[in-house]
Amino acid sequence: MAVSPASAYSVHNVRDYNTTVWGGNGVRFRTAPGYSTTVRGLVASGDKIKVTATNPGGFGNCEWYKVTLRSKSRNGLPAGTTGWVNWTFVRTLVDKGTQGC
Repeated sequence: MAVSPASAYSVHNVRDYNTTVWGGNGVRFRTAPGYSTTVRGLVASGDKIKVTATNPGGFGNCEWYKVTLRSKSRNGLPAGTTGWVNWTFVRTLVDKGTQGC
Protein backbone atom coordinates (compact mmCIF):
# COMPACT_ATOMS: atom_id res chain seq x y z
CA MET A 1 0.00 0.00 0.00
CA ALA A 2 1.39 3.41 -0.96
CA VAL A 3 2.01 6.01 1.71
CA SER A 4 0.38 9.36 1.05
CA PRO A 5 2.74 12.37 1.10
CA ALA A 6 0.92 13.84 4.11
CA SER A 7 1.59 10.77 6.21
CA ALA A 8 5.14 10.13 4.98
CA TYR A 9 6.65 12.20 7.78
CA SER A 10 5.76 12.91 11.40
CA VAL A 11 4.88 16.39 12.59
CA HIS A 12 4.87 17.77 16.11
CA ASN A 13 2.72 20.84 16.56
CA VAL A 14 4.25 23.52 18.74
CA ARG A 15 2.92 26.66 20.31
CA ASP A 16 3.11 29.25 17.54
CA TYR A 17 5.91 31.73 17.96
CA ASN A 18 7.30 34.51 15.84
CA THR A 19 10.91 34.72 14.74
CA THR A 20 12.94 35.42 11.59
CA VAL A 21 14.94 33.59 8.95
CA TRP A 22 18.65 33.86 9.66
CA GLY A 23 21.90 33.27 7.83
CA GLY A 24 21.20 33.38 4.13
CA ASN A 25 19.49 35.16 1.26
CA GLY A 26 18.60 32.07 -0.71
CA VAL A 27 17.18 29.73 1.92
CA ARG A 28 15.04 27.02 0.32
CA PHE A 29 11.39 27.14 1.40
CA ARG A 30 10.12 23.58 0.88
CA THR A 31 6.70 21.94 0.52
CA ALA A 32 7.64 19.22 3.05
CA PRO A 33 10.54 18.47 5.40
CA GLY A 34 13.62 16.96 3.78
CA TYR A 35 16.42 17.85 1.39
CA SER A 36 14.84 16.01 -1.54
CA THR A 37 11.42 17.70 -1.33
CA THR A 38 10.10 20.32 -3.74
CA VAL A 39 11.34 23.88 -3.28
CA ARG A 40 8.39 26.30 -3.18
CA GLY A 41 10.67 29.35 -3.39
CA LEU A 42 13.38 31.16 -1.47
CA VAL A 43 13.32 33.15 1.75
CA ALA A 44 16.01 35.49 3.02
CA SER A 45 17.68 36.48 6.25
CA GLY A 46 15.36 38.83 8.13
CA ASP A 47 12.12 37.51 6.62
CA LYS A 48 9.46 37.31 9.33
CA ILE A 49 8.09 33.82 10.06
CA LYS A 50 5.83 32.02 12.51
CA VAL A 51 6.87 28.49 13.51
CA THR A 52 3.88 26.15 13.87
CA ALA A 53 5.34 22.62 13.84
CA THR A 54 8.55 20.62 13.83
CA ASN A 55 9.71 17.40 12.18
CA PRO A 56 12.24 15.13 13.85
CA GLY A 57 15.40 14.66 11.86
CA GLY A 58 18.63 13.02 12.76
CA PHE A 59 20.71 13.56 15.88
CA GLY A 60 17.65 13.66 18.19
CA ASN A 61 16.63 17.20 17.31
CA CYS A 62 13.95 18.83 15.23
CA GLU A 63 15.69 19.25 11.91
CA TRP A 64 12.80 20.87 10.01
CA TYR A 65 10.45 23.68 11.05
CA LYS A 66 7.05 24.28 9.47
CA VAL A 67 6.66 28.03 9.14
CA THR A 68 4.26 30.61 7.77
CA LEU A 69 5.51 33.90 6.33
CA ARG A 70 4.24 36.82 8.41
CA SER A 71 4.98 39.29 5.61
CA LYS A 72 6.06 39.13 1.97
CA SER A 73 9.52 37.57 1.67
CA ARG A 74 12.41 39.55 0.25
CA ASN A 75 12.45 37.04 -2.61
CA GLY A 76 8.77 37.56 -3.47
CA LEU A 77 6.81 34.82 -1.67
CA PRO A 78 3.52 36.28 -0.40
CA ALA A 79 2.63 36.69 3.27
CA GLY A 80 0.72 33.69 4.57
CA THR A 81 2.68 31.16 2.50
CA THR A 82 3.41 28.00 4.51
CA GLY A 83 6.45 25.80 4.01
CA TRP A 84 9.39 24.06 5.69
CA VAL A 85 12.90 25.35 6.46
CA ASN A 86 15.90 23.65 7.98
CA TRP A 87 16.41 24.55 11.65
CA THR A 88 19.83 26.11 10.96
CA PHE A 89 18.10 29.05 9.23
CA VAL A 90 15.71 29.93 12.06
CA ARG A 91 16.84 32.80 14.29
CA THR A 92 15.26 31.58 17.55
CA LEU A 93 14.97 27.83 17.87
CA VAL A 94 12.03 26.02 19.44
CA ASP A 95 12.70 25.31 23.11
CA LYS A 96 13.87 21.70 23.45
CA GLY A 97 11.21 21.02 26.08
CA THR A 98 8.33 22.06 23.81
CA GLN A 99 9.38 20.91 20.36
CA GLY A 100 8.07 17.37 20.61
CA CYS A 101 11.13 15.66 19.17
